This record gives sequence, C-alpha cells and structure tokens, in this order.
Amino acid sequence: MRPFYILFIVFTAISGLTRCKKDKNIDCIDNTQRNELLQSLQKYSFDSVQFSGNERRFLNEIRAIANDIDALSDNVDTTISIENTYDQILSNFLAHIALVEQKANAFYNGSQAKIVLTKNAFVLMSYDALQRKYPEFMWTQLGIFAANEVRNGLVMALMLRQTLMKNNINIPFNGSDVSSVLLATSDVLIQGQLDVLSDIGCLGILNKKIGAGNIKNEAWLTNEGRKAFRLQELAEQQLAIGNCSQYMDLQTQAAIQFGAHEQIYILQPMWDQPLMAQFALLNQVVTQLTQHQLVFFGDIFVGTNKSSEFNKGYTIKTPANVSNLANASQRVDVAINGFNTINSIRKSKAGSYWIDYSQIKIGYFYDVYNAPWIE
Repeated sequence: MRPFYILFIVFTAISGLTRCKKDKNIDCIDNTQRNELLQSLQKYSFDSVQFSGNERRFLNEIRAIANDIDALSDNVDTTISIENTYDQILSNFLAHIALVEQKANAFYNGSQAKIVLTKNAFVLMSYDALQRKYPEFMWTQLGIFAANEVRNGLVMALMLRQTLMKNNINIPFNGSDVSSVLLATSDVLIQGQLDVLSDIGCLGILNKKIGAGNIKNEAWLTNEGRKAFRLQELAEQQLAIGNCSQYMDLQTQAAIQFGAHEQIYILQPMWDQPLMAQFALLNQVVTQLTQHQLVFFGDIFVGTNKSSEFNKGYTIKTPANVSNLANASQRVDVAINGFNTINSIRKSKAGSYWIDYSQIKIGYFYDVYNAPWIE
C-alpha cells in the first residue's frame, strides 16, 4: 500500500501547484467573479422603482445597443491600414450614438435634458460592456466612475435649470442667463463624453483585434497613444506568464498614457470653448454659495451613488494642486492619481469585488443619479 500512498501524496502536491497557478491567473482578470455578478445583478434590469416599467424597458433597449460590442468591428476590413481600421470602427460607434439619440428623442418627445441624460446612460453602459469584453484594457475601469461623476454633475445642473424655469427665475450671467448656460454646457459636456467613448473604445477594440505590439509605432497616433500601446504590450506579456502585480502596474501606466491622450487631444477642444469657461466660473460660484453642498464636478466616487452608498465605496480625492479643470495638465494629474488609486484598490479581494459590483450595477443602470421630474 505504501507506493500508492506516496503516489497519492505526489498527485495531491501536483494538483495543488496546478490550482495555485490557475488561481494566480484568475486573480489577474477574475472573469468568474464578473460573470457571477453579471448574473446575480440581472434582476436590476427589471427594476421599476427608480424608473417606470416603460422607461426601464426603454433603458434596456439603450443597454442592448451599448452591449452590442461585436457589431462595432465584425465587418471591419483589417487587411488595410490600422488607421483605416480605426476609422471604420469609429464610424460604427457614431452610428450607435446616432441610434441612441434617435430613440431618446422619440421616447422623451424631444426633451433636450432627457436626451442628454440618455446619452450619458449609453456612455456608462458602454464602459461596463467594454470593460467586461476587454478587461485587459484598463482605461474603462476608471472611466466608468469618472463618467458617473459627470452624470452626477449633469443631473444637478439640469435640476437647477428645471427649478429656475419652473419658478420663472431669470438670473443674468455673463451676457446670458443661468438656465441657458446650464443646458448649453450639458450639451457640450455630453458631446465630450461621447467623443472620449468612441475614441477610447476604438483603441481598446484595436488592441484586442490587432495587438498592442502591432499598433505601438503607428505614426497617426499621438505620442501618448504610442507610449500607451508600448506599455500595454509589456503589461500583456506579464499577464501571459501570470505575473499579476507587474501586469496590473504596467496596465495602470498604460491607462495613464491613454488618459493623457484623451485629456490633451480629445477633451481639450471642449474645454477651450468660451462656454466651458463660463461653466467653470458658474461651478465655482455655486460651490461657494452652497458651501460645497452643490458641486457639479469634484472627487471620483468608486461606487454607484455617493448618496445611497455614503458609508461604502471609495473616494478618489482630487489632487490638492488641481484648481482649474480647463487646464489639460491638471486634468492629467487627476487621471494619474485616479488610475494609481484604483490600481491599489483592486489589488485587495474586497476592493476588486466592489469595483466589479459597482461597474456592473451602473451597467444595469440601477440606483444611478437621476431626477425623474427633470423635463
């Protein structure tokens, strides 16, 4: 019996080593955890407490468009230049955005405020879908929470506008009035969000279909974009050998460079508009008047809703040196701090679970920032 006993011990040891190796790889990208959460939270797609049954069904239509990721690149010709492939994917993204706007316009009878909020919903749902589809591409992991902060700001701005309009309050502001500035700025902000979604979405899909190593030297990319793909290539090399810590750290550095690319080249034209300077000033005035109770833009909350989850989640504080969001370098500082912080959070089991849970809950559009009486 002794030889069989020794064989059993050896087999057990080998099995244990195999399990350790497998668990190590799972820790890098825990798809099991995400799939279980996706299934367990599916009930929220039928919830009609925050939204009526009819509106929930409409939002599920928007979510279906956001989750149709394969359609963005299924018929793309990859035998031509990578830049042209990017353009084809971008065209498909823009078609999805146009469809969302068309549906929102019909459902909400042309309400500009509701259309803005629906577009933001599509952005949030898309980031959830992209992160689950391409988890090796980190940018969307923080991007969904940053976009959720924008939603919080949009809801507050449109609530204030609705209150002013309903009570016939006309407050002059820099040659216009506060209500008009709030709506016009919301339109500009949501367009900026859509521009970032379509660009970063294209880059993430290219990374999966073509590979960072084949993209990293493309001349049409920005310097930050090329650096990002070089770091992404190194990160995925570490992923392949199961070195999770190195993978996460390099993936984070790649995301920072992608973030710099987005802030400098995609979003800066938005912030350069005179209207955004007006909004920045209005944000400052409202913040001071309400003693920071009403702030359109602030820290990034890693969670779904900072009001209902005030004792949960994680808050990524804005760096002390950041005072002007119209300044690209300051926004890059926000991105650097954000990606490094969320990287630290996700390295713990509890942190990783909370990030995935919150991301998927936002993707189902449950307990989100909203004001049903906005018209």
